[in-house]
Amino acid sequence: MIVNKVLNNNVISSLDESGREILLVGRGIGWGAKAGEETDRSKIEKIFRMDTPASTDRLKQLFLEVDVEAIRASTQIIDYAREILKKRLNKNVYITLTDHIGFAAKRLQDGIAFHNMLYWETKKLYPQEFAIGVHALDIIHKTMGVEFPEDEAGSIAIHIVNAEYDCSMEKTVEMTKIIQQSLNVVRYTFHINFDEESLDYQRFVTHMLFFAQRVVENKMNRDGRDFLYDAMKKQHPKEFDCACRIRDLVQKEYDVKLPEDEIAFLCVHIARVTATKEQLKQLEEEST
Repeated sequence: MIVNKVLNNNVISSLDESGREILLVGRGIGWGAKAGEETDRSKIEKIFRMDTPASTDRLKQLFLEVDVEAIRASTQIIDYAREILKKRLNKNVYITLTDHIGFAAKRLQDGIAFHNMLYWETKKLYPQEFAIGVHALDIIHKTMGVEFPEDEAGSIAIHIVNAEYDCSMEKTVEMTKIIQQSLNVVRYTFHINFDEESLDYQRFVTHMLFFAQRVVENKMNRDGRDFLYDAMKKQHPKEFDCACRIRDLVQKEYDVKLPEDEIAFLCVHIARVTATKEQLKQLEEEST
């Protein structure tokens, strides 16, 4: 690999076999390096290939502003998240997470406290990503010598969710609010506490995650009369009324109109998550 440009002592720009710009990171990799010379491969810790020139430029700018330890910690966290989730993550997470870690470390150094308002929602709605966030705190401590408060586990988890579902931070925050508001509507309508370990609860939260994504992106399913809509309205009036309350909430807060099939499937999941064993058996029979 030939040095294209030295950004600082720890980051250089190079080109891959197709002529696309890549960034090479490693402690001291840029020290004494000159454009046109071959890179010292023994110093390469990570190679970054972004999807667009614009994202490469943003990453270059970020790498000029943060310490190499923040880059190293972020990379280890992302590698760990991929290993645990077994999913492709949007490459922009290298930008957003590294920026967050660098800024959070600076904020902590300056004695500025930060409280994550969505901490509990994140912990409950994204338990796997939150567990990754908790492990990330250990990575940051070992790599950077900085001890982040547990609130940061929730913030890191949100960055992982962003990368999983290819959303912006703003959309992920809105999605989390929609899910939590919807759960509250169900909880207060039926006066229940959810069994968060149950399969039906996990299915409901998963459905609500993709439902919330469709809301914030205004990409609803098809519109039109749905046979399930009429059946649920007739056979499960309380659950149907609850689904309609969520519909009204979404329309008021996000100006998004829910088609009948969205309401019908909401009703199905509400019926499952609130049902007794006998009611679940009946619901299974109705669905077949």
